Order: sequence, then C-alpha cells, then structure tokens
Amino acid sequence: MAVAEILLAGARGLLGTALLARLGDRAEGMDLPELDITDPGSVASALDRTRPELILNVAALTDVDRCQMEPGEAFRVHRDGVRNLAATGVRLITISTDHVFTSGDSPFTESDSPTPANIYGESKLEGEHEALARPGNAVIRTSWLFGREKGLIPWIHGTLALGGEVRAVADQTACVTYVFHLVRALERLADTGEAGIFHCVNPGETSPLRLAEMLRKRLGAGTVRSVSWADLGRPAPRPVYSALATERGIDLPPIEEALKEWLGTRE
Repeated sequence: MAVAEILLAGARGLLGTALLARLGDRAEGMDLPELDITDPGSVASALDRTRPELILNVAALTDVDRCQMEPGEAFRVHRDGVRNLAATGVRLITISTDHVFTSGDSPFTESDSPTPANIYGESKLEGEHEALARPGNAVIRTSWLFGREKGLIPWIHGTLALGGEVRAVADQTACVTYVFHLVRALERLADTGEAGIFHCVNPGETSPLRLAEMLRKRLGAGTVRSVSWADLGRPAPRPVYSALATERGIDLPPIEEALKEWLGTRE
C-alpha cells in the first residue's frame, strides 16, 4: 500500500504531470486504467491503496467538441466522476472551466452567476455543484491552459515558427493560464484548506487572434488569418467572452509575465 498525502486523479495530462513534478512524494498520481473516477469501485480501491488526506481531481474530457457530440460521456466524467470522488468524504479540489460563462463585458468573478456556453461547460458546472455540496471542497476555474509544449500558445508559436499559417479565432475573448503558475496556486490551496470557488488564470483578457499576431510579430515568420468559430464549423459553440478575474486573493502573474516566462524557454 502506497500511502500518500494527496491522491492526484488524471495524473498523465498536462496539468497532472506538472502537479506531480511540483508535489513530489506528497502525491500519488493515478490515471486510467488504474483509476477510473466514473467507477465508484475503482475510486474506493484507489483510496484503500493511498489513504489520502486530499484528492486533487484534474481528470477531464478536454475535447470540447467531443463533449458536445457525446454529452452522456461528458456528464459521466465531469458530473458523476466528481460525485464519486466527493462521496468518499475526503477533501476534494477539482478543476472547472471558463466555459461555465458565455458572454459579458468585463471579467467574471467567483460570485457571478454562470451561464454555460456548451455541453462541456454544463457538465463541468454540474461537477462544481457535486463538489461544493460537501463543506471543505474547492473548485478551480481556469482557461486556455498551456505548458512548455502543449496548449494554444505552443501550437500557435510552433506553426508560425515553421512558416505555416495560423487560422486564429477573433470572436472569443478569455484568459490564458500557464500551467506552472497554476500548480503553485493549487499547492497553496492544498496547504491552506481554503474552500469554495476560485478563478485561477493569468490576468489580462485576450483572443487567439491577438496572441497569434503578437507571436508572428516576435518571430517574423508565418502568417495569421483571422477567422470566426462559425468559419471553422465546429460542433460546440464557444464562449464569446469568458475572461476571469478573482476576488478570492489567489492571484497568478499577469499574462505579460506568463508569456515572457514561456518565451524564455524558447530562447
């Protein structure tokens, strides 16, 4: 039996990998097939093996279009999976999304009322309710997560650096989140025991088009073509405006600092 302070569910993804590197021996990371959060028996078995004080859930279906086409699977993972974890009675921190909002004219804070943009957002919001039904649990909303090699910014940069064309969406405004900044915030929440909803993004609203134009100017390579989500013909609608802000006091560095830090890994 590998006793651990923290059970990390969804350990093989972008965020899970970064969290394991940050938390070290404090955490036991699990993912499919050894931990299926949609199966209560699998959850119980994982808890028997680790006896954690905290569950950090970063397991998700991050393909927004797949969620739209397979709503049953989206709700099974994002709602039922969180319900299974919360039912253990172990303190839970789970990740949600800016897609619980659809449109607005200023950044949303934790006290604003959600209006989900799509099935992904709806299923994540129901997962929030499952988590928050038990005292002591926390929900972290984030958006456009990126790391050194994965996410929107590395994809745009890599395409332009090779002289390619980026079709960049102009009609969606949100915030980016640098994974290494987010894991520090999650570590703090793990240690302080704070509960409720937290917005954890790099402050400063932007769009894929603005990001692409900035990176193209810096690289001096590639081309950028402005498009709309309608042009791309994707199954799931996206939020028009879902920038996040916080009134809970867990502040990540601004977008300019996140981009500068990330670009420094490329130079």
